Amino acid sequence: MISINATLLVQIINLLVLILILNRLMYRPLRRMMKERAASLEGGREQARSLQDQAASEQSQYRQRLRQGRQEVRQRLQEVRRRTEGEARQVIERAQDQARRQSEEVVGAIQREMAAARGEIKAQAEEVSRQMASRILGREVQ
Repeated sequence: MISINATLLVQIINLLVLILILNRLMYRPLRRMMKERAASLEGGREQARSLQDQAASEQSQYRQRLRQGRQEVRQRLQEVRRRTEGEARQVIERAQDQARRQSEEVVGAIQREMAAARGEIKAQAEEVSRQMASRILGREVQ
């Protein structure tokens, strides 16, 4: 059984002194270290959040620049296509004009040759008809 005497009082005082010593030597430094560690962890978390936000922002900017670059490439391609189509149309039109002119020149040359040939044929036909008339009539016809 427990008896209340002076040793109990000494043990209580011993316990209180031990608590004070442990508090000063162990609990306070331990709590301080835990607070510092918690603050350090929170700072690391804040830094990690900041880096994640920064990475997300940079990724968004990168995607935006990539979209803009693609848009510029599309615009340049369309511009080049329009220019080349216009140049191709001009080349085709020039070729068609040249072909038309050459065709007209050939047709004109053929018509001139045909007119000359008709003239020659007409002259030859007159000569042949004169000769035939001369033979039939037996005298020279002019």
